[in-house]
Amino acid sequence: MNPNAFPARALVFAGLFLASTLIAQTPNSGPAASPASTLKQRVGTTDIEISCSRPGVKNRTIFGDIVPYDKVWRTGANEATRITFSGPVQLNGADIPAGTYALFTIPDPKEWTIIINKGAKQWGAFRYDEKADLVRVKATPVKLSEPVETFTIDINDIRDTSATLNLIWDKTRVPVKITLPKTAASTAH
Repeated sequence: MNPNAFPARALVFAGLFLASTLIAQTPNSGPAASPASTLKQRVGTTDIEISCSRPGVKNRTIFGDIVPYDKVWRTGANEATRITFSGPVQLNGADIPAGTYALFTIPDPKEWTIIINKGAKQWGAFRYDEKADLVRVKATPVKLSEPVETFTIDINDIRDTSATLNLIWDKTRVPVKITLPKTAASTAH
């Protein structure tokens, strides 16, 4: 037997023991209750990125209960939803310069308030500060015939100069018009 083989084998066994001990101590976190999601979409020459966590209905009453009416909502779960525009845009006619913002909403059965807030890095809406609002616009919710289990933000109806941002959950879709300023739209051919 090679006398130098024992220390090498001892190191291998010690390493395996240490690795198995560390693996055993790692908690199994399981799937996230509200998984994180990032949407990236180009509209004309403007890149839009939206990061949010996506809660599920899970047999609950959503709007008017889990998400109260007439109160600021983080528009998703966990951290406040972040929206980034690489160039200036308009949301339902309100001007928004390029930058990263928090997207908040105030749900209502007849009319939602869509809020673009300068406080992009915050947890939920607990430290929401109305003084940091860049713009507030109104949007009319649309009743869906079939429920959507998982909260979804999408950008659809994409054209060279416009698109529709949709907030969709349960039996509600809230469309918000995105329009590029004429200068950005003219270079999108």
